[in-house]
Amino acid sequence: MAKILQLKIALNGIKPEIWRRFLVEDSISFKRLHKTIQTVMGWEDYHMYKFCIDNEEIVPEEEGYNLAESSFNKLFKSPEFMKMLEQLDMKKGSATLDVDKMNKMLHEMEQNKAKNQYDINSKINQLIKSEKQKFTYLYDFGDSWEHTIVVEKILEKDQSKKYPICLEGERACPPEDCGSIPGYYNLIKIRKNKKHPQYEELIVEWLGEDYDPELFIVDWVNAKLHGKRPAPVWVPSNK
Repeated sequence: MAKILQLKIALNGIKPEIWRRFLVEDSISFKRLHKTIQTVMGWEDYHMYKFCIDNEEIVPEEEGYNLAESSFNKLFKSPEFMKMLEQLDMKKGSATLDVDKMNKMLHEMEQNKAKNQYDINSKINQLIKSEKQKFTYLYDFGDSWEHTIVVEKILEKDQSKKYPICLEGERACPPEDCGSIPGYYNLIKIRKNKKHPQYEELIVEWLGEDYDPELFIVDWVNAKLHGKRPAPVWVPSNK
């Protein structure tokens, strides 16, 4: 019978901490764990992701995700690409990348890529097996949101409950595509000052004045986890 993992996930590099505590069956796939994390954290599932557990990387197939993001992530990890950047003449104020050379690098990386023993359809209990075990979840290779996940407890399954279940958490996750941690802090700063020259553009038109970085409602998250329509969120006016 499947066991239940009590996991705590926290977004690295942001204070006060943005975190969630939730329960999942250990027989689910990494793909399902990803979907659960997206819901409990509040992400929109727009970007690539990967899990890093010990020496294993669990990365989805590119199909259905941002191909450009995936390709650039591979390139920036390549020593050959970094060497090519170093050789460009940046002093002239502009530089042209050799597209054919970049495509050749990508092709060679794909040809030489080792076959992973595990993939997103593997069950998580193949790699996640003990209490206190830690692993990472990286979402959006551009903004690079890194999360640390800790296995707090391994529990017996309660047949009267429907999993996954979010138990608690604090603070809303950052908006998608906000420019990583510096961009997030900048948005929070601007949001507090309606006289800021970028308030209209970044807060009113892009982010939305109803975004509250301190807001987290566990019942709303659990409704989404179980395929229900969450109740409308009423936020008291500050006016």
